[in-house]
Order: sequence, then structure tokens, then C-alpha cells
Amino acid sequence: MKSTYLLILFVSIFFLESYAQDQLSSYNRAKTLIGYGNYKEAMDLLRPYFDEKEYGELSKYATYHFSQAAYSNKQLTLAKTTLTPLISERTWDKIDDVHYLMALIHFEEGNNSEALSEILLIKDKDVKSDAENASFNFLKEASVSYLVANIRKYENNNGYVLALKNQLEKQTVMSSNDRNIYNQIKNVNLNENKEKDSKQRNTKKDDVLDIAIILPFNYSGGKGVSNLSEGNFIFELYQGINFAINEAKRKGVKLNVRTFDTERNSAKIKTIFADPFFNNVDLIIGPLYPEETDVVANFAEANQIPFINPLSNVDDKLETYDFAYLFRPSITSISRGFLEYSRKYLDGKRIAIGYSNSIRDEQLAKKIADEASSFGYQVVANQEVNERSVRRFFDDLNFRSGSRTANADIVVILSDDPNVASPTFGLLESIAGSIPVVVMDTWLYFNFANFEMLQNQNFYFISNNTIQFGSSELDEFREDFFSVNQSFPSLNAHLGYELMNWVATTINHSKGFDFRKNLDDSGRVEGKISYGLDFRNSRNNTYVPILKLENGMLEEK
Repeated sequence: MKSTYLLILFVSIFFLESYAQDQLSSYNRAKTLIGYGNYKEAMDLLRPYFDEKEYGELSKYATYHFSQAAYSNKQLTLAKTTLTPLISERTWDKIDDVHYLMALIHFEEGNNSEALSEILLIKDKDVKSDAENASFNFLKEASVSYLVANIRKYENNNGYVLALKNQLEKQTVMSSNDRNIYNQIKNVNLNENKEKDSKQRNTKKDDVLDIAIILPFNYSGGKGVSNLSEGNFIFELYQGINFAINEAKRKGVKLNVRTFDTERNSAKIKTIFADPFFNNVDLIIGPLYPEETDVVANFAEANQIPFINPLSNVDDKLETYDFAYLFRPSITSISRGFLEYSRKYLDGKRIAIGYSNSIRDEQLAKKIADEASSFGYQVVANQEVNERSVRRFFDDLNFRSGSRTANADIVVILSDDPNVASPTFGLLESIAGSIPVVVMDTWLYFNFANFEMLQNQNFYFISNNTIQFGSSELDEFREDFFSVNQSFPSLNAHLGYELMNWVATTINHSKGFDFRKNLDDSGRVEGKISYGLDFRNSRNNTYVPILKLENGMLEEK
């Protein structure tokens, strides 16, 4: 893995006056490592700078950064112990940031009163706003009795007040005291901070596109970039995204991108949203998994921030959200694309469906079967297949060497599994059938399949943001990627690159920051390295061409 693509989880907020470079080298490296998520190594490098006699003011910054790293590394006791001496530095220009970090530590420990007391000491308006947002995020599930009992003490903390309002509104029955308090705060919207942030978002103060990338880099456990395994598909996706980010910046697009690792932990995402970066974020890329999506969707909906799942086709959890997008076609779009193409270009009305046990393929098979009759089709088979049963599936359809009559006119195999593709390809290679077999475009990437060698080139490929092989833009991307990484991009890196190119050309300082309006105005667009994208009046890519190999070239109709 290349160090240039390490994940940026936290960025230092302090800057020092110029210092001798050799004297500051370890200190600056430590700050960089905190940004990369290498907290333990950063802490080791910062310890020598605690010596105030030798380093003066720098020791305070080193102490703060050490505590920040310890907090991020979930070493809360160490973080608090290290930070405590700075609390007495009341004239230090970063003392409000110290109070804010200490408040976050107390919140994480469950010491809400201590956290709120620290926030009372904050004077800087911007830091206070961040602290109030954190108050709301940490207290929105707190007990009503606690919030009511302490309302007078913390009534100037808007996050606290709005957390109380939220909890009171969940009550089916209120006491007279609760009702009186509610009447005093009921006109506060959820919340004044968020309403303020929404207004800031709708009337941006700058022309920079702020993007948060929220992905489960450690989807199989562990923390930090040092634990990412070889072939980590999320990291490969991020490689493509990051490559496109750097390219867009060189072309003048003003971007500010932060990356966050969910660790496939829903609770972790809630702490991520306490980061002040989300006060002004314009768009979120991620997450992937359903349990993560629920958390992000609720936050994005409340704050009116579009978020994009970069890989999934499954939209059943997203249909109820106005700000949720799929970069790839939804199950409905794939089904419609397949059936419309079949009606126009393929003969016969009998469809046989084989599908894998993945959620997408099961739902897609059901969707095609449910909609087939409205297109005039009869579904003659609809069953799960695997590497052992796929040959029997074709035998039952009378796909045999020498057989002239099959029981289906069109066969569709819904699976991304090479273990299903291999026997299917081998079977059709051994017989001279001409019945069209429609498969997902992932089959194009399997190295065992030479579709050009088939006597009858009867394979058709359902586009799922398919890469446009042979295009000059694709060749240029692959060559440039290789020059940086000394390896060619994976399929997921291709998708990440296309995703970020699409985002950067849709929402930017030139076109404005209304993502939905810009998508409708753009209509169907050519992809940078794919066959195209169409999000008109849709929150998924509705452009689903069916591709066919003709004389060694993929063709679309």
C-alpha cells in the first residue's frame, strides 16, 4: 500500500510559528501520523516535546496533540491525564480547544455533567458551536429525568436544550413540570444549530466543495491503516477516489475532503458526526453496509446532506430518504433495463432466471419475475444456483449438446461469483446453442473466460456502471495510475475514480452546490471511463445498457 493514500481521520487544528526544521521534524511527523490514524506511533514521537524547559510553548501544543491522539485511540484515561495540566493555562490562545477536547473525553466516558461543565468555560463562538453540536449528539438519547433536572444549569447550551426537546417529544405522557419546560422550548427547531448550519449550507460562505468519505476500511475488524489487509476492496475503492480528487484539484476544482473509518461499527459513526467538519459538509460518500446506512441516513436527512453509497444496487433501505443515492443502478433500474432491451432486441417470450444467494441477486430475480408479465414474458424457471447446481439448471432447460429444442428463449444468470460463471461458460463453450444468455458485467473481468472464442457469441452483459474498455480516457487513467502506484487499478479503483469524477463535475463552484438540481439539469452524461450515467429525477443511475461482444468489441444499442 502506498503511503500517499493513507486515510486522513483527524487533521491538526494548531499551527506554530516557524521553527528550525531539524528540531521540529519528529513533531511535524507526529502531527502527520495523527492525520493518518497512526496514533500510537504519533504519541511516541510527541513524548520528548513535553519538556517545557527545552521546547517552551511547543510543549503545550505537543501535549494537546498527544491527548488528541490518545482520545482517538480510545485511551481515555491517558488522554484526560495528559490534558489536565493545560486546563490551568487560562491565557493560552488555544484553551477553548482544550476545554472542547476534555468535554469530548468526558462524554465518551459517560460523564455528561463534567463534559457540560467544560463547555460552559468555552468563549470562542466557533468552538462553542462545535461543542453544542457534540452535546446534542451525545445527549439525544439521555434520560428525560437527567435532562430536566439540569436544564437551568445548561440552558445556554443549545445542544442540551434540543436534546431535551427531542426526548420530551417522544413522551406519550408528560408531567406538569415537563409540560411547562416543553412549552418554553417547543419553538426551538431541531435544532437551532442545525437550522443555522442548513442556512450556511444553502448560502455557502465559500466556493469550496466539502466532502466527507465515510467507509468501513476495517470491515473485518481492527483499527487504523496498519491493519488493512492486502486486497482490501474498500481501500482499492478509495485509491480510485483519491486519484480523481488529486486530478480534479489540478484542474482547478476547489475540494476539501476528509476521510473517516467506520470500522463497521454503528456506534463509531455517531462519534464521527461530532466532528466540526460536518457543520458545513456538502456531500457524503458512503457508507456501504445496512447497519451503517441507517445511522448516516438519519443524520443526512436531518441536515439535508446528500450521501452516496458507492457500490450497492440494493435500494430498499433508501427509498424512504430524500437525500440517499446509489452510484450504481438500483435493482428496479437493472430489471427495467434488462426487460426493455430484451423486448426490443431478443426473440422469444420465455425467460429462465438463475440467481445466487446474495441479497441483490435474490431481490433482482424476484423483481424481474414480478415485472416480466407486464412486458409480455413468461418466467419458465426462477431458482437459486451455485457452482454445483448451475449445470443441472441448464440441463433442466434442455441445454445439451445436440439438442435442438430448449425450454427457454432467454436465460439470465444473476451472480458475480466466478465459481458460477466458470461452469456456465464451460457448458456453453461445449455446445453450439444460440439462445442468448444474459449475465452481469462482472463476468467480463474473469480471466478464465474468452468470450470471443465461443462458436456463438450469445453472451449479453448487464451494465452496472461498466468500464468502457478501449477508450482513450481509460488508457490514460490506467497509465497514470500505474506511474503513481506501480500497479494497475483494480475494478474497485476504476469505480472509485469514476464516482469522484462524476461528483466533481456535478457539484462544484462553477455549477453550484445544489446536488439534486444539478443532476436534473445535467440529464444523461457520458462517463469519464464508463458508458454513462443518468440521474434525472432519480437517486440511482438509471442508465443500464445491455452490452454484447461484436468482433472483439463491446457494443451497446
